[in-house]
Amino acid sequence: MLSRFNYSRLSPNSFWTKTSLYKTISESDFINHNWQSKNTLNNNTIMNIADTLSEFWSDVSRSQSSSTMSIKITPYIISLINWNDPYNCPIRKQFLPVKSTVESDHPLLKLDSLNEQTDSPVDGLIHRYNDKVLFLTSSICPVYCRFCTRSYSIGKNTESVNKKKFIPGKSRYEKIYDYIEKHEEIEDVVISGGDTYMLPAHTLFELGKRLLSIEHIRRIRFATKGLSVMPMKIFSDNSWFQSLVQLNNLARDQFKSIAIHTHINHPNEITYITKNAAEKLYKANIHVRN
Repeated sequence: MLSRFNYSRLSPNSFWTKTSLYKTISESDFINHNWQSKNTLNNNTIMNIADTLSEFWSDVSRSQSSSTMSIKITPYIISLINWNDPYNCPIRKQFLPVKSTVESDHPLLKLDSLNEQTDSPVDGLIHRYNDKVLFLTSSICPVYCRFCTRSYSIGKNTESVNKKKFIPGKSRYEKIYDYIEKHEEIEDVVISGGDTYMLPAHTLFELGKRLLSIEHIRRIRFATKGLSVMPMKIFSDNSWFQSLVQLNNLARDQFKSIAIHTHINHPNEITYITKNAAEKLYKANIHVRN
């Protein structure tokens, strides 16, 4: 991957202005997570950027009736798609489906392709491996990926799928904490969903603090595509970042560990904004794994 990376992408530049929809957007707006969230495109608004790519956009439109995931894409990601060749763009392929590339489903295909629900002793908790659990905090993400292995739950209902929702809430979380406390073999908790980027700062902190208070928990991993799809949140949402820092300090005081697990698939997803966010996390002694 490093041999293919264009390091000039790490120099500050207004790359988003090359996309017609954002050509007048200032840097101060674009690198604000609230602006990104407010202007995220979905099934109803994605056609705003259609321009003259009529064949391609017709292909996108035809894909919707059979798609298991609704469309949700941040301006950041929209700006990184190669609109001169969208069919072959590695970023487009992750987030925007086209009917022409859809293959027939395998006859034994399951919506819950990883059979997570068969290993779920409590609603929103997956306990497949002896010392590890997966904590599903919600059913929302900053973007929706075409390849999502949790399409049975994530995002809005589609024409083909009614989703099982994991609603954030104290009563549901308490049942999960209770299960973890009773199973002392559990040392490692992956907090996912959905995406932990979408948790309010106070919820992130209280959730992490509660898990760290359980003596046999040694590691907490926050799963997020944030550094890939909305990296500016790390430096524009100070409350969320400080909650993460406080949890990291609390964990270190107890000789425990916290890490962010992110998911960057292609070098083209990385920009100077990613670099700035990663540097801030590094300076705060927060481990990031991809």
